[in-house]
Amino acid sequence: MKNTKNLRAEYAFQVLIGLFIGALIGYFFPKFGMNLRPIGDMFIHLIKMIVVPIVFTTIVIGSSGSNGSLKKMGSLGIKTLMWFEFVTTLILGIGLVLVNLLQPGHGLNFSHLAKKDISQLNSSVTKVVDFKTMIVNIIPSNIVDAMGKGDLLAVIFFAILFGAAAGAVGKASEPALKFIDSVAKIMFKLTQIVMVTAPIGVLALMAASVGQYGIGLLIPMAKLIGVVYLGLAIVIFGLFPLLAWFLKIPYFKVFRMVWDLFLIALSTTSTETILPQLMERMEEFGCSKRVVSFVIPSGLSMNCDGSTLYLSVCSIFIAQAFGVPMTLGQQLIVMAVLVTTSKGIAAVPSGSLVVLLATASAVGLPAEGVAIIAGIDRVLDMARTACNTPGHCLASIVVSKWEKEFNPKELITTQKEEQGIHQA
Repeated sequence: MKNTKNLRAEYAFQVLIGLFIGALIGYFFPKFGMNLRPIGDMFIHLIKMIVVPIVFTTIVIGSSGSNGSLKKMGSLGIKTLMWFEFVTTLILGIGLVLVNLLQPGHGLNFSHLAKKDISQLNSSVTKVVDFKTMIVNIIPSNIVDAMGKGDLLAVIFFAILFGAAAGAVGKASEPALKFIDSVAKIMFKLTQIVMVTAPIGVLALMAASVGQYGIGLLIPMAKLIGVVYLGLAIVIFGLFPLLAWFLKIPYFKVFRMVWDLFLIALSTTSTETILPQLMERMEEFGCSKRVVSFVIPSGLSMNCDGSTLYLSVCSIFIAQAFGVPMTLGQQLIVMAVLVTTSKGIAAVPSGSLVVLLATASAVGLPAEGVAIIAGIDRVLDMARTACNTPGHCLASIVVSKWEKEFNPKELITTQKEEQGIHQA
């Protein structure tokens, strides 16, 4: 265990160095930094090619362990959704308080603000506004097509049914389950091989981002960036530790365990890039495979804590920036809309911006405000994606405890090591 911790600390240090060097390259040599983006994109593609096989195989193994009981999987799903909604509501409240107290949208000069073409987002708006369609699409008409598109909610649905059916069949399904279990182990090993390249991928992505945006482009929107980052810091270092303390979870030990993954999510702006290792580490920590294989993949779409705060701040920011008066009641209506629309974030490209545009359209806010925010979205995306990492960890532990399937291996091992040190 000690060697593993040392290796993770060394790996986190390498990722941090990659972030720092990439930022320097992007700042001093912006054109060269932007030319490095294909290297970063290659790293993201390497991870994404692994995600669907890992999600499918781990969920099948986990749900088959329920002895084919859809009732047990249904109970797990309900508890998971209840936790997601509870945390989402708290985070929306934090965002609402901050944006009203600090008012980042007041006094802006629109002539100096960078705008981005958002016309391509309009085609995706209906996917998040039409909640009925989103629910229907969870059931895949073609599982191969759903896997090809990376539609994780559809893959999860099929995998649960497949695993439950395999468990109900009994011995006849053992050859198939052994094969799927073997595939899962191979994919996790492949993930370890691919993650060796993470510091290089992180360096390239950071260099490209800093080279593209620079510092001057961000200054006019510094107040909005500051409010979003402050809110995310409150969530990560305030709300999550408070909830963990109440539920007797060693939050900061967990956070240190995934610190390197937090940095990778920050630089790549994709939770998918850390999904395999995050699932593996939560199992090592003591969460059951059945819970982890359901909670974390479904959380990519249903538990986007960082995006939740971003959306609550940015929606009211648009109203402030364009002088649209909104009473507390109207703002609460916006939050209610976000509770629904934010659940489809991972299902569409540029999900957070699409949800923001959908919400703005639904409540009559100017779409131009979304175009302004899109100009700095990459900077906001880094922090909101990183925030999802501890959120997924906390959700896995909470639901595992709720299901009485939490065996804190990490804690037991650490306590034994500490006792050995004291005795020595």
